Amino acid sequence: MPDGNQGMAADVSVHVRNNYPVDFVVPPLGFGILVDNCGPKDPQIMIADAETDRMHIKPYTDLNVSVTGVVRHLPDTLMQACPGTHKSPFDAILGGYIHGKTTTVYVRGSDSPDADTPKWVTDIISEITVPIPLEGRTFGHLIRNFSLANVHFKLPQPFAQPGSPASNPSISALVKVLVNLPDEIDFPVNVDQVRANATVYYHGRELGLLDLKKWQEANSTRVDPHGREPGGLLVESTIENAPLHVTHDDVFTDVVQSLLFGGRAVLLSIKADVDVKVKTGLGTFAVKQIPAEGIVPVKRPSSFLTDS
Repeated sequence: MPDGNQGMAADVSVHVRNNYPVDFVVPPLGFGILVDNCGPKDPQIMIADAETDRMHIKPYTDLNVSVTGVVRHLPDTLMQACPGTHKSPFDAILGGYIHGKTTTVYVRGSDSPDADTPKWVTDIISEITVPIPLEGRTFGHLIRNFSLANVHFKLPQPFAQPGSPASNPSISALVKVLVNLPDEIDFPVNVDQVRANATVYYHGRELGLLDLKKWQEANSTRVDPHGREPGGLLVESTIENAPLHVTHDDVFTDVVQSLLFGGRAVLLSIKADVDVKVKTGLGTFAVKQIPAEGIVPVKRPSSFLTDS
């Protein structure tokens, strides 16, 4: 930014059909971009400034309008959790968008970037707020692959007190998350923390809940496109002794028997809602509840690992 701070810009081109015999010049105009707050009675939150260039409208000639929007910072009211919830307005907007839900943004006239723009023009447009539905995008599968590598499976301690952490099996592994980056994201993105609510299955039957609810340190690397495979962002994080809360003892028994007496790796499947902390030019924020699925191969160790 000119003031030395970082920000984010979005360029939009709008094609406007003109079926009228008019000829005049529209001066540069300014607009504010707003989103909903926590409740309908709360004031809307302004997140960006936008402006248009000077436009010469000619008779019966279609017009290409270029709009530049700039987000200078993320307001505190946008990022703070709403009363009585764990979600902020940002969580609601972004979460709905990436799950394909339609979100409404509001465009309101504001001061013009050009001092020569007549005041009566800015007075008129500043009284107008236009709601614009923003259709959500599911991006196919935003997380292309969610997997655990180098998995070490530990049995519970034999004499552990029921309900204690030692009474649960645990998993240590390298978590790998391959994120599809939408085409609209052409700016540097880094992920430095990750967490998940994960359910583990064996042969389609629920085994238990893998406790990854605490933020784990992570690093991310851009993956270039290869052949028909699009590019993405590979996020890796190491987990140590994450508790696996067994929900079905009979399924757990089958897994242990397969590990003890089977000759192959045991394949567990996992479904998760993944949260990631993203670092951008606007600061660090969390993208929450991204659905993911993957496979967890668990090899039979030479001797079963326990805490004893």
